[in-house]
Amino acid sequence: MAGLARSDTLRIIATVHQPRQWLLVSINLTARLVAWLTFGLCFRIQRRDMSHLPRAGGVLVISNHISWFDPPLLNIALRRIPHWLAMVELFQSKFTHWFFTRAGVIPIDRSQPGSAPLKEAIRRLRAGHVVVLFPEGGIQDGPRSVLGGEPVIKEGAALIALKAGVPIVPAIIEGARQSYVRRNWFFRRCTIRLTLGEPFPIEGVADRAAVHALMREKLLALAAEVKSRPSR
Repeated sequence: MAGLARSDTLRIIATVHQPRQWLLVSINLTARLVAWLTFGLCFRIQRRDMSHLPRAGGVLVISNHISWFDPPLLNIALRRIPHWLAMVELFQSKFTHWFFTRAGVIPIDRSQPGSAPLKEAIRRLRAGHVVVLFPEGGIQDGPRSVLGGEPVIKEGAALIALKAGVPIVPAIIEGARQSYVRRNWFFRRCTIRLTLGEPFPIEGVADRAAVHALMREKLLALAAEVKSRPSR
């Protein structure tokens, strides 16, 4: 499993330019190691087209969301340190508040989103970071999901992309819900696939509605592509 390939680790470390970023890097690499030990030993993790993620500059990654384990799985796959938008409930205890804040996670209250989390995500994108969003707004499976073909995509992701003016990379996760079944953790070696699509720019796209429609189109196109690929 190539989730913790030495080249990926060195690439991440090479992006550190300020002393305060070392804590972010340390937490990220530790989280990758834990996720690799947890998932890599029990499942076959397939990473496809990871080279589609630009090596530098702000990038918005938009992904389907099918399980609680999607963030650590994406963290294994991506070749740069991701920043995240995540529900504020994760920040309730002192430890989780300390950990997630320093791990590059931006808290958002889904019942009252407000503008502060969106502005922070835009700021980080403009500063050259990778930000990951799950534009379905929560875990979705079945017909109303990206893989199901009829997703409900939240418009906040389109607003962030439009204001930040950075390229967008779609991502599709398949098979992560198999980790919900206890017996799959023992000797079955089920496959979990993580696929990146080609980055697409939004220069010249007129407004938020147009960006929203484009994001939905790209996610559905990548979902259809990965489902048509033969399993390996």
